[in-house]
Amino acid sequence: MSLSLSGHLLRGVKTPLVQTVRHRTPNLRKPAIPHWSRAVVLKLTIPTYREPNEGKHPIDLCDKKLKAAQKQIKVENPFETIVAKEIYEQICGAKLVAIFHGLPMTQARLFAARVQLYKMGLTYVYHNTNMMRIAVSGTRHEAMLKLYQKDTLMFVGDNPDVAKLLKLEKKISGMVLLGAVVDNRLMSLADLKQYAALPSLGVMQAQLVHTLGSTAQRISQNLVAHQMELTSSLTRHIEDKANEKED
Repeated sequence: MSLSLSGHLLRGVKTPLVQTVRHRTPNLRKPAIPHWSRAVVLKLTIPTYREPNEGKHPIDLCDKKLKAAQKQIKVENPFETIVAKEIYEQICGAKLVAIFHGLPMTQARLFAARVQLYKMGLTYVYHNTNMMRIAVSGTRHEAMLKLYQKDTLMFVGDNPDVAKLLKLEKKISGMVLLGAVVDNRLMSLADLKQYAALPSLGVMQAQLVHTLGSTAQRISQNLVAHQMELTSSLTRHIEDKANEKED
């Protein structure tokens, strides 16, 4: 009985957990010399050529950042520069420059829309965003770049009939009018509607001439009124004197 109890107690004893603690700091200034065979292996494993990305931060090695930097570095295309000059000459020489946003549509629908605008006297000008940036940067038409984001179409013409353009824009389902340059002035869609509501140039000139003429006529009447009144008073006085002498 005692033997079985003692054996049971002995089996229940657990081994203590031992953890080694280093109290001395490592010698970094004078490291220990490795064994000769290990020193040979370490010498052979030293790389001959340095890693090209050694010392660079992982952020600098990101592919997206590298691609974005490559996109910013663009080589200027001489052909785009020539076309940009021609586009700027067309913009400066036109009385109406209509800027549309092109919705997803087939080439057949785009051709039909171009035909309708051509009948109005507007010619389609092929371009891209880079060409427009080269054409109008640093000029008086630089504000047009705000409208050239994506899928932008431009038409130029010599007939500044804004009212007809707004009516035609409602019939074209694949294009949305963003703005226009009328007489070298950039206008939004709201400004174009106000401009279309104005009377024609001839009527405005007639109203201006009438306003200026009425003002000049009123001034001349005010200047002559006192002289006419004085003349009529003197005439009546002379007539009265003549009547007194006859009596």
